[in-house]
Amino acid sequence: MVRIILPSVAALLVLGVCLISTSALAIDIITVNAKKSDNDTRFDYPMKLLVLALERTKKQYGDYEIRRAATGMTRGRALRELAIGNLTVFEAATRREWEEATIPIRIPLRKGILGYRLFLIRSDSQAQFSKITNIDQLKKLHLGSGSQWTISLALKRLGYTVYGGTKYEPLFRMLSEKRFDYFPRGINEIFVEFETRKNTFSNLKIEETIALYLPLPTYFFITPTRPDLASRIKQGLLSILEDGTMDRIFFEYHSDDIKKARLKDRTIFKLPNLNLSDETPFHRDDFWYHPK
Repeated sequence: MVRIILPSVAALLVLGVCLISTSALAIDIITVNAKKSDNDTRFDYPMKLLVLALERTKKQYGDYEIRRAATGMTRGRALRELAIGNLTVFEAATRREWEEATIPIRIPLRKGILGYRLFLIRSDSQAQFSKITNIDQLKKLHLGSGSQWTISLALKRLGYTVYGGTKYEPLFRMLSEKRFDYFPRGINEIFVEFETRKNTFSNLKIEETIALYLPLPTYFFITPTRPDLASRIKQGLLSILEDGTMDRIFFEYHSDDIKKARLKDRTIFKLPNLNLSDETPFHRDDFWYHPK
């Protein structure tokens, strides 16, 4: 005769409490890159979006904790750390190999404005830049940029020679010391970079007449070890996009820079980005900023 012993009601209650407690203690640990310097504010805005996306999905996915890596990483190292899960989320301008090696969330976080580039130059170079009327004249000048940055790779494929190493801060000194002629920066970057360094490099200024544009969406890239996290962040981003929150935050962070950029008063040289994948969401007009 087989005896079936059923647990007591008290035992079932204890088991239920334990399961609920275990679930409540489960926290989504998210590791992001460290800042490159104390003056590096480039990632404040995407961090805001990341937190909003995680908050929107807390009911479905649970609580979370965001941690920064101990040190800032180059693009090459960040990709390796993403591959094995030591980094879980990285925000950057896209390129094909990143989309193939990680889980990209193809929602342009900055609505593409990183592709509008103004130039940091030396003050005594303004007259030279004011005479430029075509892209070939600009191409003859020496350009500085981070050696592993997506913008640098895109420009190299178009035949530009790019000067600069893997570190961010030394690029400003290199420009000041005439190691190259101009340092193209996104309109969301250049004004704060200039303001925080103008006393250190008093011979630098923002060029007044020219802009470059090439499509340059920035995405969140998620470690392939966490497809659940990729689904969570994508769901959260779409939620804040569809109800207008993302646009509100975008203009909160960027409207002053857009006004200062005076794009309508500049000669804009448009270039193709040969590093973009066929899955770049150009069909979603609401994903992009369109200057008027």
